[in-house]
Amino acid sequence: MAVYAAHLTRTLQGTPSIFQIAAQEALGSTIKPALKRLIEYFSSVYPNKCGWCERWYDELYLLLDFCLQYHYLKHYAASFSECFYGLLRVPISPSNEFHSGTRLPERLEKGSLILLVLVPYLKEKIEQIVEKWREDNEDGNLGKSTGDLARKSAIKLYSITHFVLETAKLVQLARYLTGRTVSPALELAFLGLTVKDAPPPEPEEYTWSDLFKSLRAGHISDASLSFPLLGRGLLTAVQYGAFAVQLLRWWEARAPPITSLPLPKPPEKTEHALRWKNKCPVCLQPWKVPTVLPVSGYVFCYGCVSRHVRTNGTCPVTRLPTSEHTLVRLYPGV
Repeated sequence: MAVYAAHLTRTLQGTPSIFQIAAQEALGSTIKPALKRLIEYFSSVYPNKCGWCERWYDELYLLLDFCLQYHYLKHYAASFSECFYGLLRVPISPSNEFHSGTRLPERLEKGSLILLVLVPYLKEKIEQIVEKWREDNEDGNLGKSTGDLARKSAIKLYSITHFVLETAKLVQLARYLTGRTVSPALELAFLGLTVKDAPPPEPEEYTWSDLFKSLRAGHISDASLSFPLLGRGLLTAVQYGAFAVQLLRWWEARAPPITSLPLPKPPEKTEHALRWKNKCPVCLQPWKVPTVLPVSGYVFCYGCVSRHVRTNGTCPVTRLPTSEHTLVRLYPGV
């Protein structure tokens, strides 16, 4: 009876809006790219000391993400981004309700941890492998051997699987909007969870404002800096730091479109240009699938320019900003 009453108390709380769901998902996808930029900077400045961090960044982030998500699941029954937007995970069935305080049952906690940390890591590794095979296929490096045919089949299978999963996520979200399901995401539905607005946090006995008030008043003996206080301060800094990074990415996206840039001057015919005529400026070999970059007018191999633009967002020669969707393939023999 007590378990069922607790379940009613949780489920009667407000249902999160679609904007809260979308915002917490966007926040969760912001942290890893932001940290990667920071690691890349330190690796370029201190290559001997920090170069290994860039090589093992995925594994280092896996460890960091595991610790962060485990802490929030254990203490707040929510992921890092869900907790930031005042949400918590709630079992749909009253038989799976909380056993101790706000902590999820052990099975659901472990399942949430796997889907939040391990599955995205494996997915990204698979994407990297498939992307390499796709680039090899576009460059014409995959032949008709058994292994190459298997790689081509894997590329098609991955594309189909990715499309089906994204469609299923969209359908799940649409059903949540129309009230046909209480789980806004497939991962939550798989575990039998939903998200609700978290109750107001209990007031803390000793906060940072109390510490600063004691220092300003000169009561040094009353000022105490404890590990829980430091931990709360660190987690708060991580939360708002991630939100600030998300805000900066939004501001960067508001930059004027590429079409508004001034037209570049045509390249001059130098001795170097004549020497490498009809060759890719990146690999200095005859073009494989010739592709022009409209922002600069240079022609590259499709594989060379697509990799560079995808990674750097600029033309390999002029360094003008561009994007992958502006690439135009050429068919000189047609």
